[in-house]
Amino acid sequence: MFKVVLLVFFFLFSYASEIVNLQLKWKNSFQFAGFYMAKEKNYYRDLGLDINIIENKHNTYVLEDVLHKKATYGVSDSSLFYWALKGKKIKILMPILENSPIALITTDTSVKRLKDIANKHIATEKNSLKNPSIIAMLKSKNIDINSLNISDKSYNLKDLITKKYIFSIYDTDELKTIENSGKKYSIFKPIDYGFDFYGDILFTSQREYQKHPKRVKDIIKATKKGWRYAFSHIDETIRVIQAKYNTQHFSYSKLKDEATRLKKYMSRDFKFNDLKIKRINDVYLLLDMVSGVRDIHDYLYKPFILSQKEIKFLKNHTIRCISTATWAPFNTLKDGKLAGIAIDYWNIIKNKLQIDSKCKVANNWTTVLSDIKNKNSDITLATSITPKKKKYAIFSKPYASFPIVLATKKNIGFIPETRALKYKKIAVGKNYSVDELFEENYPKINIVKTKNTDEALKLLEEGKVFAVADILPVIAYKIDKYHFSDIKISGRTKWKFKVRMMVRKDYPELISSINKAIDSISTEEKIKIDRKWMAIRYGNGYSLKYILYIVGISAIIILIILAWIIYLKREISKRKKLEKELERLATIDRLTSIYNRYKMDISLQKHMEISKRYKRPLSFIYFDIDHFKRINDTFGHKVGDLVLIQLCSLIKNSIRKSDIFGRWGGEEFLIILPETKKEEAVELAEKLRQKVQNYKFDKIKHLTCSFGVTSNRENDNPEEIMIRIDKRLYKAKKEGRNRVESV
Repeated sequence: MFKVVLLVFFFLFSYASEIVNLQLKWKNSFQFAGFYMAKEKNYYRDLGLDINIIENKHNTYVLEDVLHKKATYGVSDSSLFYWALKGKKIKILMPILENSPIALITTDTSVKRLKDIANKHIATEKNSLKNPSIIAMLKSKNIDINSLNISDKSYNLKDLITKKYIFSIYDTDELKTIENSGKKYSIFKPIDYGFDFYGDILFTSQREYQKHPKRVKDIIKATKKGWRYAFSHIDETIRVIQAKYNTQHFSYSKLKDEATRLKKYMSRDFKFNDLKIKRINDVYLLLDMVSGVRDIHDYLYKPFILSQKEIKFLKNHTIRCISTATWAPFNTLKDGKLAGIAIDYWNIIKNKLQIDSKCKVANNWTTVLSDIKNKNSDITLATSITPKKKKYAIFSKPYASFPIVLATKKNIGFIPETRALKYKKIAVGKNYSVDELFEENYPKINIVKTKNTDEALKLLEEGKVFAVADILPVIAYKIDKYHFSDIKISGRTKWKFKVRMMVRKDYPELISSINKAIDSISTEEKIKIDRKWMAIRYGNGYSLKYILYIVGISAIIILIILAWIIYLKREISKRKKLEKELERLATIDRLTSIYNRYKMDISLQKHMEISKRYKRPLSFIYFDIDHFKRINDTFGHKVGDLVLIQLCSLIKNSIRKSDIFGRWGGEEFLIILPETKKEEAVELAEKLRQKVQNYKFDKIKHLTCSFGVTSNRENDNPEEIMIRIDKRLYKAKKEGRNRVESV
């Protein structure tokens, strides 16, 4: 598959513009027009990016180029999702093609059905067969991908015509070559089988995403603008390609044809759709190509848009941060510098928001609270909401959550609930959130307030208090670090400590900005921080010997067996569910939730055979929306989509359950009516026409449809039915629209 690679070099010096090499895979064509026009119209340069477009003449895989720093940005197809789920360190930025034009094609006349490719020679990059669209299409016909005869070699346009192989192509590009040759061919498009996944996708490495968030944002912004311009000025774009980028010497007509074909696949808003992402994820899980541990969403770029007020605030303020260094693993000193979980999160957020800030270290938590209260500092990085603090501060959404636990001497048994601590001495850090919680909820517990958790644990070790309360990572970290061999975690409270950042009350713009940045932090980034600071021993809260003594070895074995049985049952249930989902994906139109073209083709053939075999009546209604293009042009595609959804719901609720209703094309629909005579079908079509005319659609005042009706004849085939009914629909349109034609 033809792809693009964007190479981004580092700054030459601190204030130099960024030099970006845009490297094309194999050849230049309209497929890369958005990048050309972003350069030619200075969209990159306006953002400080100096673009140099070059052609890659070597057969290298784009993903590997990006991962090995030969390139920094790249464009590939939906196989990117597979590699992300396999753990490749990439960040998937934006879709360029909303639907994939990928297809399998051959001039071998012995290949008439998709199943016929099983024993044929397939000439394509092996990575093309990691594309979820291709995988799902083949799987829907029970074709074993691993058994296919694949040649992982490049091919040229002449090979498409002269060699009887199966080729992986984009139907926007290479298909024209075969059509011009006059050769007969068979083509198999995943989109015709109900699998409309993404085509070209812009991506980068996790390294680039984390170190240069602004550059990532600017690349996306300029590239979007370039694509929008390219398709608004197709003729101008073709002239630019022919003048500067046409190394393959393509003709004007060839480039114009490619642009026309490509336009219908383009993304409208360059955003990923959650439902489509889930479907891709499910395809890989169903085929056991990846484990269920990872989620594609973790690898997607999560842009956040700051308001003008937020941008102005961050630009005009240096944020004064304050923290203690005594609450490890959230804040501590490492090599003389402030470090910890909270510091790592703050560094990510600072980088994303381009915040100018340095943290000062306070001797104790009371000093931190006083500084925020008196506005001597602006933010502290790890605390929770309490009524006292809410009087003078505001809080971010939580970036982590942990249980509050109790540590005791090892000779103390399990503490089932906090009320068991009545009248006992419990040490907590003074003014810590735990301090406020205990004071408010358990007045009969004897609270011993300490400078910090370190001091509290020393009191416990010396036998001066019964227990210490703090959150799990802190207690566990300190037991391990200071080798408190006689201390264990003996119980947990009912509370969970939601770790937040706290900001002075008059800085709401700072909090709203931080919240947006927190939302954009991926699960993988969070796991990386947790592993860095929490890969520790959590003490001996529950002794293995003690458990074995109480439960017994035999009970443990039984539990393991039961757990394994439950796991297997869940996996079987999960597999069945995913198999049903794959079948649904292959037959249901994603937007309207009615049957798609693939399912309607199958149903048409099936019911015509039944009608002929048993001499039963069968009729068809074919209709479309009058002036639908005008709706899209006037109100926008989102309103157009809403109209399609509401129309399909109206029609579906107005026909029998035995009738088969599906989307035949963009705004064209087909209803198959078993056991229905032509006169009855005409009557139903008229009823539907009136319902549509009288229905109040959202956003638009008026909508009508035109209908064609026919019934099955003895020697009909599906092609003849559709030709005949299409003529009747055309007649309805010609006669003035909003009418039913059956003659």
